[in-house]
Formats: sequence, structure tokens, C-alpha cells
Amino acid sequence: MRIGLLGVGRIGAAHAETLHEHPNVTELLLADADPARAGEVARRLGARASTVDDIFEAGLDAVVVATPTATHADLILRAVAAELPVFCEKPIAADVKRTVEVAQRVSQAGVPVQVGFQRRFDAGYRAARVALSEGRVGTLHRMHLVTADPAPPHPSYVPASGGIFRDCHIHDFDIARWLTG
Repeated sequence: MRIGLLGVGRIGAAHAETLHEHPNVTELLLADADPARAGEVARRLGARASTVDDIFEAGLDAVVVATPTATHADLILRAVAAELPVFCEKPIAADVKRTVEVAQRVSQAGVPVQVGFQRRFDAGYRAARVALSEGRVGTLHRMHLVTADPAPPHPSYVPASGGIFRDCHIHDFDIARWLTG
């Protein structure tokens, strides 16, 4: 597969490493608002630095969006318009209205889009879901979810994300719904 990765900041660089190591990924193109950062990650991994426009014109098999939240909606729609399957870090957009608009357009287009809710794939959360569904933990009356990164984000992240709690609590909302069915 030939994959384009948009955004090589903290999470994007982690995705780049994962994609680089995947045996089915034959080519990896990286683009970032900071071309030097894209070049640095590309050199380290043996990938190719590119531009956003080139990624959408390169005839790739899929796109990964790991850019700042404010850019997600437009990049998802651009990928869908190019008929490129897309994996996007959460959230789709910063507000409900735009999220619903993007979801409707994606649904109409029929292009696969996945939003990054990785907790559903974590062994501990999966075991908890099975235990709850089988009644092995009794009746659920209350859930207590805690979200924290191992280290504070870069200060520039806060104004663009809405803050760590707004940005990360979506994982708690998603996993609460998923765990309880």
C-alpha cells in the first residue's frame, strides 16, 4: 500500500513509525505545515517528504490525518473527494454542526473513513467490555473514567485544541458508550 500521512507532530510521528514498520506499506509520503519537520521524520524513517497537495495527487491508496483539530474536517472531505480512504485522529471537527456535516458528506460519498478511537482495541478495555456484557462484574451503577497524557503537551497545543480535557474527553465519552453497549 502507498500511504500519505498529513501531520508529523507528536501523534503523527508515532503513526509514521507504525506505518513505516508495517509490512504492507510499500511507500510512505509525509507532509506537515512545517516542511523541515516532515523532512526530518522522512529522513529518519527512509520515507519521502511531500506536500499536502502532492499527497492528494500522488495516486495513493489511503491517507492518514494527524494534523491539528481545526484542519481535520477539510482534510477528510478533501480525501473523500479524491476517493481516498482516510484514517483521521479524533475529533472530526471542533463543533457538533461541522461534525454532522462531514459525517453526512462521508456517508453520501461511500469512501471508508475511520476516526481514531484506539481504546476499543486495547486488551484491557476489551476484557472489561466482555466482563460487563457477560454480567461477571455485577450491575453497573457508575463509571469513573480518567484521562491523562504521560506528560503535558507543548504550550502551542492548548489554543488550537481547546485544551487537554476538551481534546481527550471524547475518548471517555466514546469508551463509556462502547463498554456499556
